[in-house]
Amino acid sequence: MTRPFPIIRRAPKERRVPVVVSVPHFGIEPLPGIGTDHYREPGYDTFPRGYTDAFAAEVYGDLHHAGASLVATPYSRLFVDVNRRRDDFERHGNEIVSGRGVVRTHVLEDRPIFSRPLGPAQIEDRLRRFYDPYHTALDMLVDEAAVRFGTVVVLDAHTASPRRIGDHEVVIGSRRGETADPCLVAEAVNRFRAYGLDAERDVPGYSGGYITRRFGRKSRDYSHAIQIEINAGVLMSTTIAEHRERLRLGRPPLPDPEAVDRARQCVGDIVRGLARVVSSLDAGASERAGA
Repeated sequence: MTRPFPIIRRAPKERRVPVVVSVPHFGIEPLPGIGTDHYREPGYDTFPRGYTDAFAAEVYGDLHHAGASLVATPYSRLFVDVNRRRDDFERHGNEIVSGRGVVRTHVLEDRPIFSRPLGPAQIEDRLRRFYDPYHTALDMLVDEAAVRFGTVVVLDAHTASPRRIGDHEVVIGSRRGETADPCLVAEAVNRFRAYGLDAERDVPGYSGGYITRRFGRKSRDYSHAIQIEINAGVLMSTTIAEHRERLRLGRPPLPDPEAVDRARQCVGDIVRGLARVVSSLDAGASERAGA
């Protein structure tokens, strides 16, 4: 039996708030039909776990209980990265070559990941089945919230590789204020700090990706968009070196249950806080229009 795709979770109608959460790197699964024989090298079948956001499901997965509407994918971004442009890949002749785009076909030094090249017809089929439905669902949730509330906040939710994000514990991205009102950004920053996590704004490389740009206030007149990046290292019970070795062996990262629960509670409070702030922004705009 084919399960529904993507993952959609909603609060009951009477408890919904004007916040939509996108978790584009939620899952670790390979696409249906992809098995160990599809990879070029033994051990490459561990890659899907490395191309996901560690603990994202645990931290963000129940935000519908805080009133948000949530969309996520169970599949690793190794196969389809829904936080990229649909056309973000290179074509070399009749072969797709992509190291960091909407699909991943190669790793460092242009080494192929899979035993057979991915052609244009195959990538189009993959995008049609696993990229387009995600964005259709995200559009639907945002439009539903906008019809009901007037303005909506899109929260693009991630955890970041400790190796890449370095010493930054949390980064809130709004493209330097381009995608969200400063009051909304401040609400997220201050809430993380209240929970003992050092939150910064718009660190280079983490200021907001494709989904944040797509739903930012300069792209649409009824939505604001904020990207959250929590350093996965602050959620682990292992050292970074131990974590990397576990990934190499295809083993899941080990969480620090208290740290994960703290982050989960914090983002729930952020959803409720953003809902209050965006409602006050709408009320202020209505008062100014009627003056």
